[in-house]
Amino acid sequence: MKKQIPILLFTLWGASDSAAQCPPLDAVNGLVQPAICTPGNNYFTHTYTIPDGAPANLVWTIVPPGSGVFNGPSVGASVVVNWQVTGPAQLCATPTNPCYDPTPVCLDIDVQPMPYVDRPPDITVCHGEQVFHHFTGTAWEYHWSNQFITGQGYCPSGAPPQGVGDVDFIADNPSNAPVSCVMAVGPLQGSCGGLGQFWKVTVLPAPSMTQPADVTVCGGAPVAVNFSGSNGATFSWTNDNPAIGLPASGSGHLNFTTLKSPQTQTANITVTPLSASGNHACPGDPVTFSITVNNTSMDDPPNITVCPYTPVSVVFSGNADTYSWTNNNNFIGLDFSGSGDLNFTTEGTAIQQVATITVTPQPCPFASQTFNITVLPAPTMDAPPDISVCAGKPVSVTFTGSAGTTFSWTNSNPAIGLGASGTGSLLNFTAANVATTQIGTITVTPAKGGCNGQPLTFNITVEKCCATNAGALDTAALFVCGPKTLSVNYLGNQNLEPNDTLRFILYANPANPMGSILQYSDSLKFPFLPGITEFDVTYYTAVIAGNQLPNDSVDTADPCFSFVKGGKIIWRKIPAITVGSPPESVCQDGCVDVLFEFTGAPPFEFNWLIEQGGQILLLKSETSDTLQKIITVCPSDFDIPGSHGDLHFRVNFLQDKFCGCGD
Repeated sequence: MKKQIPILLFTLWGASDSAAQCPPLDAVNGLVQPAICTPGNNYFTHTYTIPDGAPANLVWTIVPPGSGVFNGPSVGASVVVNWQVTGPAQLCATPTNPCYDPTPVCLDIDVQPMPYVDRPPDITVCHGEQVFHHFTGTAWEYHWSNQFITGQGYCPSGAPPQGVGDVDFIADNPSNAPVSCVMAVGPLQGSCGGLGQFWKVTVLPAPSMTQPADVTVCGGAPVAVNFSGSNGATFSWTNDNPAIGLPASGSGHLNFTTLKSPQTQTANITVTPLSASGNHACPGDPVTFSITVNNTSMDDPPNITVCPYTPVSVVFSGNADTYSWTNNNNFIGLDFSGSGDLNFTTEGTAIQQVATITVTPQPCPFASQTFNITVLPAPTMDAPPDISVCAGKPVSVTFTGSAGTTFSWTNSNPAIGLGASGTGSLLNFTAANVATTQIGTITVTPAKGGCNGQPLTFNITVEKCCATNAGALDTAALFVCGPKTLSVNYLGNQNLEPNDTLRFILYANPANPMGSILQYSDSLKFPFLPGITEFDVTYYTAVIAGNQLPNDSVDTADPCFSFVKGGKIIWRKIPAITVGSPPESVCQDGCVDVLFEFTGAPPFEFNWLIEQGGQILLLKSETSDTLQKIITVCPSDFDIPGSHGDLHFRVNFLQDKFCGCGD
């Protein structure tokens, strides 16, 4: 089969018929509502195109002239127009290729004003805050950018380098100083840009502060907390417990006085550091610390009235760790100061004592309490003496003491004949008939107004007393002069039991009568003789009675032995006088000295005489304070003259201090 060769058929048109020969042109493509663009900015221009208009050798015109200018050639398939005047206009493209219909292809234009954008205000924000701005103006789009700093890059505010539409970013400034960045925005409507605007974004740094230490104080104490932080930082704070005395919020440092309250109060203080620029303050990260107010309190102790010598115990209550106290009157028996609860025994005085006790809780001494301790007067009594009585004898004891005092008593031994206890100011009973000695200790307690005084004790001894009684001797002191037998005076009144004997004794030692007996006598007579007694020694007499021993003496170990003292006896020498140098003669008209010598106790008194032939010629009385005396004898002094012959000198009376020679 043979190949068919295609045949090209074409028609050759003449020049006069060319307008009808090319197809009609497309419509003009481009903005029908363009805006006036920024002069001289090629980017912000409007392009109009007829897609198939290249063969048509189009020539473009603007109607009316002056509404816009071409930015470049005004021929070809497309042109660039910068519109100059707002309002209606027409852009027409006329084919110059004869093949095309020469009728202009036009596009009606409504030229809009140049797009604009309102200038954003300068803003100051804090690190970490959101930065947002919605642009206002007539543009279809808003293109913005961050400041570029040569050698550093984009301004470090946290903003992206550039963007379209609203500005929305988180401010970032990790430094300690504010950062200010210039932002730019341009309005764009289609391909037409308006005049740009500039504004400043200042990002303040986030302040920081030092963590404050927790505070613990007592209620009523001052508190001062100074905050410290980054340069220029100020501080605001909140308090979650105003009961400590600090408001719920405030600014600056803390300086206040805590309140007192019954319980401990704890507040959490949250402090926010602030950095300010103008009227804008930026908060940093808040810090929290606590303030604890220890308000140690205590309950008010009641007043106390007690008797003397009474135990007192006061337990303090409250929320304190310990309690300290002072006392303004230690006569109650309590120290002037101390700590802890009170435990003491009151003392007693004749008058009522009132002490004021001030108790202070610790460690916060702001809630002191006071109360009184009153100690009533202490009744007193006079101490009774110990008593010893014989069985069956009456006993009477009267108790005395301060006015209004009553008495109660106890007896440790009812065998004495007294009950075990009783009351009243008089003990009156008959001692029991005891076989052996019984001793009862009587404890007497004085009382007045419901209070007891200090008890006193005394003893009542009941003895099985013997009936033996040796009677009585005369106790007058006696002197015995020279050797003789002395009779003592016995007064009688003796009482002897069976087997008893009565003897009289002379003894020398009053401290040991029975051990120093010199003589026994049944007849009241005691001889004072050399070898038995001694001169100038005091002796003593006594009468004794008791069981008679086989040797005729008295049993001194007899429980009923009776010993009754008599008087004292002193044995003295009889005085004597001698002539020491008797004269042999004396002349009628002369004198002679006679020396007399004495034995005995001065002073001496004596009488002497001179006689002749039985007739007394001279009689005189003399005294001497010494053991010698010289007397001068002169015949001329004789009452009767003597004659020649012997004279007799004689002493007819002599006595010393105690005895006479005739005793």
